[in-house]
Amino acid sequence: MKKISLDEIDNTIKENRKWVNEKIRHNASTIRRKKSRTRSQSEIIALNEIAIARWKKAEEMGKIKRLGKRCLYYDYN
Repeated sequence: MKKISLDEIDNTIKENRKWVNEKIRHNASTIRRKKSRTRSQSEIIALNEIAIARWKKAEEMGKIKRLGKRCLYYDYN
């Protein structure tokens, strides 16, 4: 087995760093990929019901206050 000193490893890294960084930049796409699956209709309905129930509960607890026709205040505490 060949023995390599840490200095040799450091030198190899320094020598190849520019080339490797160019390769990474070239291969990396500029467009961010969104990974998500489509939700089933029943899952959409269930999540909507949960959100509506949480909203109504917050209204009952007084955490949501109407400040105007289109302005609401939500107390996070």
